[in-house]
Amino acid sequence: MVVEVMGRDTGWVAMVGGLAGGADIIIIPEFGVAFDEVVEHLHRRRGGGKDFSIIVIAEGAKMKDLEPAMATAAAAGAEKRDAFGHVQLAKQGVGEALSTRIEEATGFETRVTVLGHLQRGGSPSPVDRIWATRLGVAAVDLLKDRRAGLIPVRKDGEVAVVPLREVIKETRHVPRELYDLARVFG
Repeated sequence: MVVEVMGRDTGWVAMVGGLAGGADIIIIPEFGVAFDEVVEHLHRRRGGGKDFSIIVIAEGAKMKDLEPAMATAAAAGAEKRDAFGHVQLAKQGVGEALSTRIEEATGFETRVTVLGHLQRGGSPSPVDRIWATRLGVAAVDLLKDRRAGLIPVRKDGEVAVVPLREVIKETRHVPRELYDLARVFG
């Protein structure tokens, strides 16, 4: 099973979802994986008696062996853009391209699921609800106090208020340590 999730520039959704869901392989933009590695991994699992695998791939992940199939998908989708002018990567079909190539290379039946925005629609946990409430109240307090350019965040288990420019100044990529942790169980 190939599961394509959101992740244009970073693989946080794929990494955390893949770890929590027991994915066998997680492919993210930060760290390249060769297609041959995926095939070898699948053969190794099959040889070990495992007749299933879950591969999570972020929509922005790059894999050289998938480029021809993705170019075809991009041409068909005429590189549709979102409201911010970004190419809609969900239309590029990285999950479908990976699924097709796996079947061609291994003969193993492979299915693909593209979660896209569906993954945002799950029920929040009690912890999610409590944090959303705490951060929301802090945001309203900032508005009431006419304090602009600030944002409430969770920091060290508490609500902290930090300058918005500090939060958005750089893209936070998945650290190598977390990626390596996911590979331990693959």
